[in-house]
Amino acid sequence: MEPIQCALIGYGGIAEFHANAIASIDGASIRTIVGRRQEPAQEFAARHSVERSTIDLEDALTDEAIDAIIVTSPSELHYDQTSRALEAGKHVLVEIPIAMSHKGARTLAGLAQQVDRKVLVAHTRRFDDVGRFTKQFIDSGKTGVIYQHHAISCWYRHENIGWTGYNRSWTDDVLFHHGCHSVDFSLWTIGSDIRRVSGELGPVDPVNQTSMDFSMLMRYTNDTIATVSLSYNAHQSFRANRYTCENGSLEVEGKVVRFNGEVVFETPDNPEGGVSVQDREFFDAIRENRQPSCNADDALRALRPLQQVYDQMITAEGVEKYQRPWGL
Repeated sequence: MEPIQCALIGYGGIAEFHANAIASIDGASIRTIVGRRQEPAQEFAARHSVERSTIDLEDALTDEAIDAIIVTSPSELHYDQTSRALEAGKHVLVEIPIAMSHKGARTLAGLAQQVDRKVLVAHTRRFDDVGRFTKQFIDSGKTGVIYQHHAISCWYRHENIGWTGYNRSWTDDVLFHHGCHSVDFSLWTIGSDIRRVSGELGPVDPVNQTSMDFSMLMRYTNDTIATVSLSYNAHQSFRANRYTCENGSLEVEGKVVRFNGEVVFETPDNPEGGVSVQDREFFDAIRENRQPSCNADDALRALRPLQQVYDQMITAEGVEKYQRPWGL
C-alpha cells in the first residue's frame, strides 16, 4: 500500500478527531501540524506523535513529501487555504463549509477539476452509522414517498464559545456553517434536486457579528417539501430530523432512528466513528484515483440554497442588516 502523508491545519476539537482517525488508518500519517500559534501547535503535535509543526502554511504546501492537506481551521479561512493547497498540487479534505459563499465553493470545485486533485468536504453525517442507516432505509423503499422533511437544530450561543468550551478567535455562522450540515443531509437523503427555495434570516447580532436565527423552505423536484430551521437563541438545545412518509413517520434523533415509533436502529454514542469512515474514504479515493463521496460538487449543491436565502434578505432589506464580515 502506497503511504500517504498529510498536513493537518488546526489544533481545535475537530482536529483531535481527525488526528485520531488518521492514526487508525493503514498507510496514512500526519507529517506536519499547521496552526495559528506556535505553542499550541507544538503541544498538539507532541500529543499525537507528529514530529513537525509550523505557523506558516507555506512550509507544508512546499513540502513535496506531503500529499494531502486536512483543513480544520476557522470557517472563513477554508476558501483561501483550500485554494492554496489545490494550487500547490495537494489533495484536500476540508471541514464544512468549503467556502462562505456559493461563489467561493464554485470556484474551488472548478479549481479541483482543473488541477486534477481530490477534494472531500466533511459532511460527516453522510459517514456516521445513523446517517448511513437513514439513507439506506429511505432508499430501500420502506418509507414509501416522502412528503415532508423537517430538520431542526437549535442551541444557545450568546457568547462566541464552541462545543469545546473555549472562547473562539473567530465568529461562527448559523447559515453557511451549521445550515449546510442540515441542507446537505436533506439533499442526500431525499435524493432529488431542489426546485424552489424561500427563507428568512435574522439580522446580524451586534455582539456575535452573525445572524442568530435561520429558517428555509425547499421544494424538491420530486415534490418533497423540506423545512430547515436553526437557532443560536434556544435556551434548551434540541436537534432532530423527521420525515413524514407514505408508510409512516421516520424520526432521526441523536443515535436513534425510529419508524412509526419503533426503534429500527440504535448505535453507541461515538462521534469519532463517522470521522474515521470519512477520512478513510478520502485516502481510498486518492489511491484509487476517483472522486470521493461528498466531493466539492456535492458541497456546492448544499451551499446554493443557503446563498439564495442570504441574497433574498440582502435584496429585501438591505446589505447593512445582513452583511457578513468575511468574503468567500
